[in-house]
Order: sequence, then structure tokens, then C-alpha cells
Amino acid sequence: MVKLANEENLKPFGSGQLSESEEREMRSRGGKKSGETRRRKKTMKETAKMMLDMEIPAAGKELKAKLKAMGISEEDFTYQSAIMVGILNQAMKGNVKAAAFLRDTIGENPLLTQDEENSTLADVIEEAYRDRMEREKDAEQ
Repeated sequence: MVKLANEENLKPFGSGQLSESEEREMRSRGGKKSGETRRRKKTMKETAKMMLDMEIPAAGKELKAKLKAMGISEEDFTYQSAIMVGILNQAMKGNVKAAAFLRDTIGENPLLTQDEENSTLADVIEEAYRDRMEREKDAEQ
């Protein structure tokens, strides 16, 4: 059995060592602290959006020159536009995945119908359930 360094400091809940009100207070403090921490941390999605929207710093002269050569206005000199230019360059060199990414990003994937783009997970599950019920009904006949 692994022995913790400060095992004597641990007081297990429900062991009778703490009163019900003490346990409730400890849970409450833990929940509040957890909420504070969660609010302080940004999700990866929020952080990625923030980083993509950041302006390219003055030190990025070469990158800014490439964006300017592509006809992108200076107010749009962000990392997001730089990434899209890089993907566009890859697509122009024949990178099929880069071309597909660009196509999908602008919403022109021919494999997706308008219904599929607007449907929710619940709609997809419901439709799959109906299809299954119909197949089972047909199999019984």
C-alpha cells in the first residue's frame, strides 16, 4: 500500500470524524474554489480563437510582406489570415488536403447537404432510430 506524505492530515468524509455541518462546509468551499478555477481557465477553443485573432507583431516583417503581397489589408494582418494564406499556398501547390480544408471552411463541401449542416445531434439520432425501426418492421414481415 502506498503511504501518502501527510496521510494523518486527511479526514475522510462520512467517517464520523467530522460533523455533518463541517463536511457540508468543506464541500461548499471545495465547490466554490473549483468554480473560481474553472472560470479563470480558458477553454482551448477560447484560447485558440484569441491567438488566431492576435495581430502579427512588428517583428513579423516577412510574414506581413507576404500578406501584403496577397492583397490583404493591414488591419487584417492576424495569425488567422497568415495561416489561411499558408493553406492556400499549399493548395495551389497541389496539396489536396489543404484544398479540401479551404473548400470545407467556406462551406462548399458537396458531400454535405443543407439538411445535414443544420441538423442537431438529436435529429440525427432520431432519424437513425426511425430507420432502424423501419428495418426491423420490414424484417418481421
